[in-house]
Amino acid sequence: MARTKASAAAKKPRARRDPDATKAALLNSAVTLFDKYGYDATSVQQIVDDAGRTKGAFYHYFESKEDLLRDLHDKFIDYQLEKAHAVLERDEPADVLLKDLVIEVLMEPLGLYKSEISVFLHEQKFLSEEAFEEIRAKRDEFESCVVQIIERGIADGTFKPLGPPRLLAFGVIGMCAWSHTWLTTGGRVTPRAIGEMFGEIAVNGLRA
Repeated sequence: MARTKASAAAKKPRARRDPDATKAALLNSAVTLFDKYGYDATSVQQIVDDAGRTKGAFYHYFESKEDLLRDLHDKFIDYQLEKAHAVLERDEPADVLLKDLVIEVLMEPLGLYKSEISVFLHEQKFLSEEAFEEIRAKRDEFESCVVQIIERGIADGTFKPLGPPRLLAFGVIGMCAWSHTWLTTGGRVTPRAIGEMFGEIAVNGLRA
């Protein structure tokens, strides 16, 4: 009888580890702790303890705490880049595209990644120049998407040539980017509704 039980136990499949869940747990704990104590004051040990994981698991996914902070940035910027390129591919006038970009790319993601965006913008000063290179490349790509829409609008007469397209793009991005400092997720006014307001401001300010 004991042999039968042992044999059954041996045949019982082991629970599968979920690597995505482990990485997500580490990132979520890092966001919580960075927000509470700051990046510099938070140790890797605190992150793994909060996530219920091991240091071995941490270093399987991240080379360092700095690497983790860079991953937090990628988590939201990759999502925004995908959305931005999707907007650029639409066959719509520049004013429609710019409003869509403000709503779908700049504001709606704040409802999903407000914590990650807030933590990164506050703690990015701790990144080395080398670590910031990849981040800068993605930011430049994002900025280029906004510039392309403004350039298209100026070229076809939809927008006034108020100034250099890159400078105008900075204005549009900046108007939305710092909303993380006051936006309350789950409030009466949604990120999309705010995006519609900001989109109108940007488009009406540029429209010829």
